[in-house]
Amino acid sequence: MIDIRGKTHIGRRALNEDRFVADAGWGIALVSDGMGGRDAGEIAAGLVAMGVVDRLDEGLSLEEAVAGADEDVRRAAGDGTGKPGMGATLVLAQFEGYDFRVAWIGDSRAYLWDGELRQITRDHSEVERLIASGEATPQDAGNRNNKHLITRAMGLSDLRAEDVPTLQGTLCRGQQLLLCSDGLSDMLAGTEIAGVLATDATPEDKLETLVGRAVEAGGADNITAVLVTADDDAPETAAPLPAVSIARPDGSTEYYGPGE
Repeated sequence: MIDIRGKTHIGRRALNEDRFVADAGWGIALVSDGMGGRDAGEIAAGLVAMGVVDRLDEGLSLEEAVAGADEDVRRAAGDGTGKPGMGATLVLAQFEGYDFRVAWIGDSRAYLWDGELRQITRDHSEVERLIASGEATPQDAGNRNNKHLITRAMGLSDLRAEDVPTLQGTLCRGQQLLLCSDGLSDMLAGTEIAGVLATDATPEDKLETLVGRAVEAGGADNITAVLVTADDDAPETAAPLPAVSIARPDGSTEYYGPGE
């Protein structure tokens, strides 16, 4: 069996525009970070979460569910249910047993812990584009004025199912899958996240620690995290997933560009 738990915090914002789903029965872990100002981002993230879950429950594929939720946001922005320009990020894992598929749009992330923290989704962001092209380094990316500029978002383009990036893997014994909004990943370095996941604390306490430390570090944005943990009946090993970056509790990090 897998265990899925989530936690969110408003941070220093006036409104929490993040939404999450953490349901082991459905086998769904999801984080959506709304954008567009007061009310609009909250609506967009809610539509994304509800739209994806409903479509997966109907038997649609992961890609079809994401594309359909994108259409929900665009339609709501046009018919007055929401506001023009609203959008949301999305990171989603769908489980069947211990096997999972991940899809994402924007800069909400998925990390896999297996003795080291592997970032397995590549941000759709201007900073990531600059790093991948060699115009910036991972070390100076956090100091750029455009670090929050994302290049893809739910509701801001006509997203087709075939355009949804996905990856698949198996959650093995002792592994953890962490999904989070940038309110967490902006506040905590990968090495600090790795240090928390390396402890023997319960999943609930690990989430409490991660979110609490992000708040203590400034909590500039809403902070949301969903943690999936495999039990002792999970497979022992599986093929490793490609990593965007690797962070270790000892403080060492590595970054890999596209194709590396």
